[in-house]
Amino acid sequence: MTQARILAASNEELENQGVTRYRVKRVATSANVSVSLLYSYFTDREGLIAATIVRRYREEVLRGATVFTAPLVGVATVQGLRQALRRMIDDAQRPERFSSRSLRIESLSFARHNAVAAAGIAEAQRDAGDYIIGRVQPIVDRGLLVAGMDAASFARIWYALFFGQVSLEGAHPLAASPDEWRASLYSIAETMLTRSSE
Repeated sequence: MTQARILAASNEELENQGVTRYRVKRVATSANVSVSLLYSYFTDREGLIAATIVRRYREEVLRGATVFTAPLVGVATVQGLRQALRRMIDDAQRPERFSSRSLRIESLSFARHNAVAAAGIAEAQRDAGDYIIGRVQPIVDRGLLVAGMDAASFARIWYALFFGQVSLEGAHPLAASPDEWRASLYSIAETMLTRSSE
């Protein structure tokens, strides 16, 4: 309970101050604990920041995996899968999904310089990947995808497309408006569906 309070206060400090202006004393005050008690849970400032980032990343990536796969639950036909993919595509365009992607990018950036964060993020990615594959496998088992498309391939493609959209923002030759991006994803979705059971 105390550790959860500290991590919640640390998360708030990170959101409000960023890493450079982050202060352990403010975290302790906000969590209503002494600095010495805080350090009985976390070895140092970097350890606390790493634990906070891993917790944020894990929550966000698992929430994303749940949202990502929700439309696939119970899909039994190609037409049902087509509709589910369109719901997934449309949902990925919602503004809150962009802030979620930004949070993941920030976490990955921090993890490049912190072994504890890197290990925690890798574990969260494995857990999310296992979860997504488990949710996608039934559509593979029903033969709704093109030959050779397994659950991992399907999940990998869609995860990369949604996550990679951040790279398509701005003013450059590959930039895409939300409508252009949605149309591209609809086209890609069609290529993944089997034609044999329509």
